[in-house]
Amino acid sequence: MTDPILIVGAGPTGLTAALELSRAGIPVRLIDKLTEAVTTSRAVGIQARTLELLQQRGIAEEMARLGNRAEAGSVYGGGRRLFRLDFGRVESRYNFLLFLSQAETERLLREAIGRQGVAVERGAELVALSQDALSQAPSPVKAVLRHSDGRLEPMQTPWLVSAEGAHSVVRSTLDLPFEGKTLDEQYALGDLYIDGDLPDTDFHIFSSSHGFMGLFPMGDRRFRLIACDPPGDPRRGRPPTLDELQTIYDQRSHIPARFRDMGWSSWFRINSRMVPRLRVGRLLLGGDAAHIHSPAGAQGMNTGIQDMVNLGWKLALVAKGLAPAALLDTYEQERLPVMRDVLFKTESLTGLIGSENPFVRALVNHLGPFIGGAGFVQENGAARMSQIAVGYRSGPLSEEHAHSGGLRAGDRVPDLRIRFRAGDAWEEGSLFGALDPLRFVLLVAHGETAAALDPGLRDAAAGWGDLVRLIELASPAETADSAKYKAALGHGSSIFLVRPDGYVGLAAGEKAAARELTTYRDKWITPA
Repeated sequence: MTDPILIVGAGPTGLTAALELSRAGIPVRLIDKLTEAVTTSRAVGIQARTLELLQQRGIAEEMARLGNRAEAGSVYGGGRRLFRLDFGRVESRYNFLLFLSQAETERLLREAIGRQGVAVERGAELVALSQDALSQAPSPVKAVLRHSDGRLEPMQTPWLVSAEGAHSVVRSTLDLPFEGKTLDEQYALGDLYIDGDLPDTDFHIFSSSHGFMGLFPMGDRRFRLIACDPPGDPRRGRPPTLDELQTIYDQRSHIPARFRDMGWSSWFRINSRMVPRLRVGRLLLGGDAAHIHSPAGAQGMNTGIQDMVNLGWKLALVAKGLAPAALLDTYEQERLPVMRDVLFKTESLTGLIGSENPFVRALVNHLGPFIGGAGFVQENGAARMSQIAVGYRSGPLSEEHAHSGGLRAGDRVPDLRIRFRAGDAWEEGSLFGALDPLRFVLLVAHGETAAALDPGLRDAAAGWGDLVRLIELASPAETADSAKYKAALGHGSSIFLVRPDGYVGLAAGEKAAARELTTYRDKWITPA
């Protein structure tokens, strides 16, 4: 492959695509029609699963340093707090919801791709494209770029990744349906400072007869406000004023607070839509080009970033000729169900919290404390919102065979303290630290009675060449997180083939391990 893969759109989704591919040694060209990076902040919430993935790529610690950590989310109704969703229950080192300006997130991602020798080409807009999906040519996608000086540039590329946002040229050229709806409510947004008794350790959701209002802490008393059905008039051609946002707050909150020093504000409507396909030949879609939805739950940007983490390693293997093109079909098969689930939950949450129906209001106010306070709701709700519960158990890459632990093929690998051997010496560390975002990792869990590594399994792993790293785990008794180890990996001997994106691809007991590992390789990996 000589021509670079073209990535259209340099928001968080496109930047992540560029990072994943360039780190794998794939040449990319990242373009954006804007001549300058945006300075206003659209998405502000970064979930635990996104931080886990970015930690492996050397970005998360700086994000956590710059951002504001929300320990919980408080939901109010009827003049009182109904319940508090505690992120301390999240089984992750990032057991919080991080609030950070999208402009800062993009800056850190740009610096990361810069270290890979990739820069954003600004003022370059995709205006036309075609492809011959059956062609054997190495670069069957043709595109025309329009530069800011009006110059048109024809180019060819082996693959094109659309991360353009909601107004995707690729999606419209393919005439892909953007199925869903535009919600009726008008929304107001503002970034401002708040003096009062509103703690910035939580984000705050107010459900009232006037509609939904959310306040998200950015640190140092600065909050992002989002509210539906505002009293102002968007048709006046100006953004909401500080006084109008203060009026919204006073209507919907029982907590005394005064607004000041607003940075920016705007009106917007919520669309809840997604495409039915993510791959058409050599064209691939992700992020807002593929799905847009309510900001409730801070899911949008996180879902786009994780789209590209799922796609990146697959596209890199296919581009290098190390995997069949069918591997790219699994991107669509795994991520479309995630997108549907996000759309359904954000739409339902927006409708429930923002409902002005008196009967619904009464149900929320009376049942909220009992339902929201239940332990299983707290754990399940925090895990789902933080996206650590996202998995691919029903996906085509998940091969499950008998073993004793609770970790299943398709699951996110938990971060445990482990004792492991990846060569001659035993080491102590975290399981996440032993994973490799550039290749598969074969975890061999010997169980409660440590045993010598099966030579047949070693030979099967060697058949993967440089695409797999073999790591032996000490017995649970020799591990700091012994109880968590046995709950996840079991007490018997098992193997777990972990994909580059940190999800289990193959799980099998010791007896079938070598055979199943070879079968999996023969199905998904092309021998070099």
